[in-house]
Amino acid sequence: MNESPNLSTEAMCRILGTKHPVPLTPADMAQSLRVAFYPPVIHSQRLDNFLRRLRLGLIHSGVKVISYQEALAEGSDGRIGEGIVLIAPGEGEAGNLAIDHVASLSNNTVVAVLDGTLPGIGDTRLQRRVDALIGALVWHMAHVLIYVDDLSWTICNMNGAINTFSLEMLEDRILHSLIPKLAAPVVPPEKSDFEIREDVFNGSSPDYKVTVEDMLAGAELWGRTGLLASQTKIAELVFRNNRYRRIAGAYLNWRTGMSYGFLAHQLPVLAQPALDLDEAAPILKRLDWTEKDFLELDGCLCVALKLQSKRFLVRVPEISVLCTRSGCEKTSFDPAQDLVKLGLNNGRMILATPKGIGEGGDCEPSFDTATILAHAVGNAIVASILKKVKPCSKFCLALSRKGLALAHWHGYLDPSVLPLGYYLYGQANPPVSCSTPQAAIYALSGKFAALQRSFEEGVEYLGDVHEEPSHGTNMIGESLVDLAHLVAGTAM
Repeated sequence: MNESPNLSTEAMCRILGTKHPVPLTPADMAQSLRVAFYPPVIHSQRLDNFLRRLRLGLIHSGVKVISYQEALAEGSDGRIGEGIVLIAPGEGEAGNLAIDHVASLSNNTVVAVLDGTLPGIGDTRLQRRVDALIGALVWHMAHVLIYVDDLSWTICNMNGAINTFSLEMLEDRILHSLIPKLAAPVVPPEKSDFEIREDVFNGSSPDYKVTVEDMLAGAELWGRTGLLASQTKIAELVFRNNRYRRIAGAYLNWRTGMSYGFLAHQLPVLAQPALDLDEAAPILKRLDWTEKDFLELDGCLCVALKLQSKRFLVRVPEISVLCTRSGCEKTSFDPAQDLVKLGLNNGRMILATPKGIGEGGDCEPSFDTATILAHAVGNAIVASILKKVKPCSKFCLALSRKGLALAHWHGYLDPSVLPLGYYLYGQANPPVSCSTPQAAIYALSGKFAALQRSFEEGVEYLGDVHEEPSHGTNMIGESLVDLAHLVAGTAM
């Protein structure tokens, strides 16, 4: 993906509160990586051959490959320096796995390269594939798994992706499939990333009645689709020893479980009409918006989107979203305990936890929080522009009256079922998970490009579908019930 023609990557990072720069193309991702290979305990000819080709493929893609000794020299106490990806061949031994030699679980990515195939890989049921994958990840204590046989290799990672490629395609897939997973790793959000408002959110409040009712009814319907996997409980997973169990628990911020997909509902936003810069005050017209397309006015972040050769100045509003907490049963949740209120204001994420949960409760934000908020703030920005050019827009009315629903599942939608006015995007993006800053930027840039397409085609913009290759789909709509009905029977 190249920088959006509608808004700069720097501006999108400012909206989301993401540190800039963020590598967005496979080539830039490769340039951002440093990789070392952990010495193997047990050799096999098949793994040795694969590792040799993998090393060369990484180097040819632009990755800096350093020796294990160089990696150790950057760290201390027998651990490699932060930021280095460590590739470890073979099963390894408890107490001497690659994970025992990294500085940080969040700032080092461990890749286990294994001989054979992932158990359960051929199961047609999502739940069994997910359980098998998570079980393998915690047994090998790795963020990414690569399985190698005589004809193919399979990449698996924490976002639930399982992708198998021919060994003949090795170098191409290293750049376009493996490198994005290494450069944009799955990292659970921590509460330190947020402005925390403990014990203040009341899901039973009349203010949220309609939204919560839709979420409950929608959750039941989504459960029937079979597209959302149930919670995998950390306590039920098999670890090599209790020390590794504690390491995994700390990495997950002591979440009790993991589940894939999310159900969320953006609360209503009364969008203010964007300002057409051709009609703006002289002081704004004189600014060079091609050099910098965002600024602060009166303490409010403003961005200047380019659409159809015009620039629209938008005040980015504070947005709020109700969302299921990380790890809960998405299709059968308790509104009193399993809903959190997420917010984004001037680049700062906000987390409001339910009343009565207390500090010891398992109420962690979704792994996919950044992407959820990116879609929500993108909706508000789109509504602001539509309010200027089409004041009676159905999209604006829906967002202002009841808000908008957002669902994410690990599957894809048949484009032919999309209503007129819905736009699909993201198919050509690098395969990263929802939990990465890249996914959030792709969500924003794709949404703005979708709005541009609606203008060019003369079709009223009603919503969009964000496809994430090798991962899944995000879709917005007026309600989760509506989305469940649309997706049921049509997802691929």
